[in-house]
Amino acid sequence: MKQLISVMVLLFMALGAIAAETTSNLSWEAPTTRVDGTPLTMEEIQEYRAYYEVDGIPTVASPVTVIDFATTSAEITLTLNPRSEPYVVSFAILTVDTEGRQSQLSDVVSKTFSVNSTANPGVPTTLQFTVTCTNGCSIEEVTK
Repeated sequence: MKQLISVMVLLFMALGAIAAETTSNLSWEAPTTRVDGTPLTMEEIQEYRAYYEVDGIPTVASPVTVIDFATTSAEITLTLNPRSEPYVVSFAILTVDTEGRQSQLSDVVSKTFSVNSTANPGVPTTLQFTVTCTNGCSIEEVTK
């Protein structure tokens, strides 16, 4: 059985409905040990995987993976249709080492977005997030 890597999570999020200049930033520290307590160095981390879902439903079959640390970011774009109840968008991260061992999924962090439109029919709202991974990962809402 493969050993799992532990992943430490630090979270910061500005909560609120989507509005002009609203941003959110989530961050995860890179793990320094595996679940069994053995050390894990940055050189042993192959990739990070960002999982996300809307209203508890995964939005893609596979996660957003940041694998080339020369290119340390990836984009997530969600198009949400207007509705009276808010959407809940959730994120979690896991780490994969150079031997293919995966960490446990981090704590899930969620944010609520209100997507209302006075246009008829309602105009979809596009939410964009940037996933950046170097010594850990961060997810930033870039919707303005």
